[in-house]
Amino acid sequence: MLDRNVRGIGIALCLLTLFIFLSGCGSLKDDTLLTVNAVITEVDTGKQTITVKDDADENTLGEECLIDCSSTPMVYCDFATQKVTRISFEELQVNDKVIVSIRSSEMESFRSGGGENTIKVEQLQLYTQRAAG
Repeated sequence: MLDRNVRGIGIALCLLTLFIFLSGCGSLKDDTLLTVNAVITEVDTGKQTITVKDDADENTLGEECLIDCSSTPMVYCDFATQKVTRISFEELQVNDKVIVSIRSSEMESFRSGGGENTIKVEQLQLYTQRAAG
């Protein structure tokens, strides 16, 4: 009789553990990485932020979107040599074209932000080509 109760409790605990595991996995959402083409309209070196607007054929960020670059990885790809290098904030200029990587959850939050024009990006790539030197 005691073995039957212990076995029943063991099965109940296994089922409870399985239920908790499956319910935890069910709440995960698909968070894809989006890339958006933009043009820098303002650079604030004091705050390490840039203001960008959509590139010509885009309609994602609008005319004024603020990006905090203080902890954003930034890279530059020289198309001629295919060399990718890390760049610093000081290398960004007004009218530079950039490609920003944004999580889909961040984009949803940005679009429903009630006028908030700041967005968090995962990476920034300088698209405008610089003269070799």
